[in-house]
Amino acid sequence: MAEVSFVLEEELARWQDDELEIAQEVLLDTQSNEEQSLVVNRVVDALANDPAAVRDSEIFGALESCVKYHAVLSTKAVHRLLDGIASAMQAVITPDSHEDRADIELVERYAFLLQWWIRSLEKQKGNAAGSTRTKQTESWSWPASIPTVLHTFGHTLHALSDHLWKSSAERDTLVSRCIVQPVCQFLEDETYMKSAAIKKPLFQVMSLAAKLHGQALSVQTSIMQSLQYYEHCAEPMADLLAYMRTEYDMERLAEDILRELANKTFTSLDSKSPRSFGRFLVRMAEINPRSVLKQISLLQTHLDSESYPIRIAMIEVQGLLIKHLSINEEFISMQPDGVTDPDRDMDDEHANVNPHQKQIDLFFTRIQDRFLDVTTFVRTKAIQTCVSLCDLPVKYAPQRLRITTLAARALEDKGSNVRRNAIALLVKLILTHPFGVLHGGELTKDMWLERRAIVEEQLQSAEAKLTFPEKQVEISDGPNGSQVVDASEEHDSMQQSKSRTTSARKPRKSQLDIEALNASQQATTHEDQAKLMQLRLTLRYYDEALLFIEKIEQAIPILVQLLASTFKAEVLESMDFFRIAHEYQIRGAEQGVRAMVHLIWAKDNALVMEDGSQIKGVRSRLMEVYRALYFDPYPELSRAENVARVARNMIQLTFNATLAELTSLEQLFSLMYSEQIVSQDVIQKLWEVYASPKKIAKAQRQGAILILGMLATVDRQLVADQVETLLSIGLGSLGMHDITLAKYTALALQRVSGSAKKVKGALSDANVRYPMAHPMFARLRAILQLPPQDASQQDAWFGLAEHAIQAIYALGEQPDALCTELIQQMTRTALQAPNSPASACDSNYHLAQLLFIVGHVALKQIVYMELVERELKRRKAESDQVNGATKKNSELEQVAGNAEDDVGDMLAFIKERELLFGPQSLLALYGPLVAHILQNASNYSDEFVQRAAALTLPKLMCVSSDFCEAHLPLLLRLVKAAPDPIVRANAVIGLGDVAICFGTLIDENSDRLYAGLNDENLNVKKNTLMVLTHLILNGMIKVKGQLGEMAKCLEDREPRISDLAKLFFSELATKENAVYNNLPDIISHLSSGQQAVDEEVFANTMRFIFTFIDKERQAENVIEKLCQRFRLSPEERQWRDIAYCLSLLPYRSERSIKKLVEGLPFYQDKLYQPEVYKRFTEILAKMRQGKASANAKTTDADLREFEEILNQAASQGLEDHAAANAASSQMARTERRRAQRPPPRRKAQRA
Repeated sequence: MAEVSFVLEEELARWQDDELEIAQEVLLDTQSNEEQSLVVNRVVDALANDPAAVRDSEIFGALESCVKYHAVLSTKAVHRLLDGIASAMQAVITPDSHEDRADIELVERYAFLLQWWIRSLEKQKGNAAGSTRTKQTESWSWPASIPTVLHTFGHTLHALSDHLWKSSAERDTLVSRCIVQPVCQFLEDETYMKSAAIKKPLFQVMSLAAKLHGQALSVQTSIMQSLQYYEHCAEPMADLLAYMRTEYDMERLAEDILRELANKTFTSLDSKSPRSFGRFLVRMAEINPRSVLKQISLLQTHLDSESYPIRIAMIEVQGLLIKHLSINEEFISMQPDGVTDPDRDMDDEHANVNPHQKQIDLFFTRIQDRFLDVTTFVRTKAIQTCVSLCDLPVKYAPQRLRITTLAARALEDKGSNVRRNAIALLVKLILTHPFGVLHGGELTKDMWLERRAIVEEQLQSAEAKLTFPEKQVEISDGPNGSQVVDASEEHDSMQQSKSRTTSARKPRKSQLDIEALNASQQATTHEDQAKLMQLRLTLRYYDEALLFIEKIEQAIPILVQLLASTFKAEVLESMDFFRIAHEYQIRGAEQGVRAMVHLIWAKDNALVMEDGSQIKGVRSRLMEVYRALYFDPYPELSRAENVARVARNMIQLTFNATLAELTSLEQLFSLMYSEQIVSQDVIQKLWEVYASPKKIAKAQRQGAILILGMLATVDRQLVADQVETLLSIGLGSLGMHDITLAKYTALALQRVSGSAKKVKGALSDANVRYPMAHPMFARLRAILQLPPQDASQQDAWFGLAEHAIQAIYALGEQPDALCTELIQQMTRTALQAPNSPASACDSNYHLAQLLFIVGHVALKQIVYMELVERELKRRKAESDQVNGATKKNSELEQVAGNAEDDVGDMLAFIKERELLFGPQSLLALYGPLVAHILQNASNYSDEFVQRAAALTLPKLMCVSSDFCEAHLPLLLRLVKAAPDPIVRANAVIGLGDVAICFGTLIDENSDRLYAGLNDENLNVKKNTLMVLTHLILNGMIKVKGQLGEMAKCLEDREPRISDLAKLFFSELATKENAVYNNLPDIISHLSSGQQAVDEEVFANTMRFIFTFIDKERQAENVIEKLCQRFRLSPEERQWRDIAYCLSLLPYRSERSIKKLVEGLPFYQDKLYQPEVYKRFTEILAKMRQGKASANAKTTDADLREFEEILNQAASQGLEDHAAANAASSQMARTERRRAQRPPPRRKAQRA
């Protein structure tokens, strides 16, 4: 057997330089499969017989050739060769022979071959997708063979001893270069790190190399490099260090790596490495917190790193360390209740502080500091960490109070994700609060205040019995003499200067009467002292609870606002908060529960969160919240008790509810009834409450019928089967004394006809109607003619009248006949001559009633006539079908079409000319009367009359265009000049209704509509804004440069006005180019003229409006127009406003920058003005930020050139401005001297 010398260091050097020459090389790439198999089989058989055969030059040359040409070998050959080499390498190291120095050379030969193979295969793996392998198939997988190689390396490292090498350099050549470095290549592949079969033996190899063969530094370097360049290595490297600590007791390496990491510096431009190192730290804190805790003083410098991912990781690390210290059994035993320690001496409270506590307090402080971090992600992580800490067994009451304050403050954060997590934190704080030990979990402030008052009284009584005897001492008061101060008074003043939870201070020794003290101590029993200590701790417990409750209550108004957020995730979190707060009976939670009912109108789209989870939409969540709060049964109650509770909850929701809340409740309950959440037992209970013969609260009976009317929108039979009950209760004796009950009963009666929506173009009418002889119509007429008994019922009557008229028109077959009789009867009542001042007041009220009925009847008559028209057409269609009319008979079709047109024309003529102008029309008598009353307000000064007339006029105007055109000036005058704000508010709404009916008439006077936006009354302004929003968004009136007045409302001091204005512009922005087209008019309106606003309001308004200029083409055109505006603006104020608007635009494209540069001649002479120049510097900074984007091609040189031009123009402008000022000053002085100079004397003329 011919042997050849083998020096590992030299072989590795030649191999790395691609200069390795194989002795007796076999050119396998030129051989056939059979020839290749013969070579492989010969070599493997030789190694199997004698592992030392690798010294043979022929065998070793064949092995090197096989490794070199492994890509052309068959699958079977490769697999057999790899197993042969691995088996031979393990066979070399045996218990009998591993002490022999000669074995090292064999190990080196095999290790050299394996490292060559590993590196070649890993290099080839990257190009495998584009290569074609003809000799190998998918049946052999290199990853499946990696564990075999790793186990071989592990066996070798475990068996070899250090004394076998002459020097550490030889050892490092084998262990580091042939084992550790190739193995570290496996770390680069994420799929390998997810395989337990590869990861565990890999950890073993690296641990053995570091532990037994002095490769700790090499392993440390490999770990740091892996973390630096491969993000997927973060968790595996932490697992490796934990494996070394647990399996090989190697904790030092982890600490060294943490120290090296602490010395690293990350910049804001680093992307991958901070994330990788951050995840590594987090994983280390999870599985090896002790090592992290030792190095935390060094690692904490990363809390101030420029890179936010490493700051995020450090926050999470601090939280994990708090958890580690908190679950320590020794620490938990020191904190039995997590709030206050009843066995701790109040006076020596801080004498024996657990060393962990100081560290925990420091960690909490660092986390809390990050609530104010400049990066949204960091603030979010700080909040999320606090959420996870709330579940700890130790509650840390002082820290929780501080966290509660910070969470409430974070509700106003500019980042939506921060706000959402802050809400989740508040919810978690409530769910895990530590104040449920004594009295359960409820957090009702009034109850806690009562408990505290009782304990405080008991404490004062106990302290009075144990008061220390004290002397009066003289305290020098300077040269003015001395004053006598009672030591107990000084003690009380000190108490008042601190919080209520501060323990009582011991008197100073100089103040104590020692003899009396000894006597007092002898009289004091141990039980008395224990009771006093217990009372003090209880008082502190109550104080902490009250402070927590106050902080939660202070956050509720902000959370109510967040229910209207445009970010769905935080809306859902807010809903969960109010559900939890309501369950814990926190004051103010009811306000949020009521406010969230309006979310029933939200689009119910599911939401996908950042972690990929999917959550329900807003409407679904709203139904879940209401179901949990008001409908889910209590297990401790019986079925009947639960039914009564649900009915009571539904009724209570109607108490003091606004019209908007009732409308939303109706939609919510209708959906819940459709989902069968409201049971039939609850329906029956509501009817029992409504028809109860007992004397119950009016609001309960009213709420019951109101809820039933809401549910009847889904199922009309709910009320259709109970008509007699409605007539006997709501329109009977009870309704006669309770107008509100009668109103809600009339509303429920309307639902008897059904609420099926008409399909456009359909002629069928599914509504149910009754003959006019039905008792309900007599009851409705009687209740309308019943005189109100007091002033409160006078106001309520108009609501009753509205619903009663609607019920008559909804249910009656001939409602106009009944209403005619009603109007005639009310006319006779109203026109009776008064006999006394009291009857004169009644006469005015009767007149107001008459006018209101006339107006509402006129409006409902129009709707009724449309139904009549549809009914006539339906009958005509049925008649045609009976007579056999078909589409083939075109003449009959034409006749039928003409007949339908005749019906429509006839009814249109009646509405236009007969209802208000016909000689036989009853309503025609009242149009002039209404106009006369409004035109002569001084003669008809009663507020009921004026308000009723103002409501009736626009209703009559909706009937006829002729009547509308004749009385439009009167209505516009009411909007502008009516002294009663209610009249103005109603006139605005009426004007909106008229605009829907006769848009062309209103469009000619649309500028008059905007006058209400400047009204001093809130309701007038709100109604005007709502009407304009409806008309503009639905295209009923054209915008003619008046959007500036709408824009003013964005900064209105009243939140309801500003919110409505924001909603308007947000919706307007969805119309194509609507905001963009009107932007110049808005800027002009707000910046110049008498209607201009101050600059701060202008800036805030424009900042909001410019958020809708988000298209590049729009931004480019706006830049061009704004630059041209400089030339036409004479005032510096306008220059500043234009420059500010320019600074709001995005400069994402090269064309935008070009437009600004091309406009330089228009504004270069304005740059001397400091505010204008400041805005252009901001624009320049924005350009530099946008330059990094892929679409921007502007170079730094271009921007520097533009900056120089700006600076030169600003300097030149300053000089020109200064010269102009100097010239004007000089001219002014000249004029003054010329004015002061005496006139020249005239010379005397000779005769």
